[in-house]
Amino acid sequence: MSELITVILIGLAVLYWQAAIRCKELAIHGARKECQLCDVQLLDQTVHQIKVSMSRDTTGQWRIWREYGFEYSQDGESRFKGRLTLLGQRVIRIALETFNPVIH
Repeated sequence: MSELITVILIGLAVLYWQAAIRCKELAIHGARKECQLCDVQLLDQTVHQIKVSMSRDTTGQWRIWREYGFEYSQDGESRFKGRLTLLGQRVIRIALETFNPVIH
């Protein structure tokens, strides 16, 4: 019985890990797209997870709430901070330090 529980826990950990990788890819894509729209440069390798929690979506379903931080540059030298929020696998907010936040 304990072996079955161990296998189930390992399976759940693998599923969570795969979802986390997919969400980071979504965050990178969302940050890159927003930076292109604002005509700024996303600084590579700066997208990182800040916070993970649980929250309800608009239909009342529990989803994983993930916040990511990233850095971008307007001129290639200065660095500014940005934040991106995912609820489940949906981008719900992007905020760039030098622009107004975009809420989806």
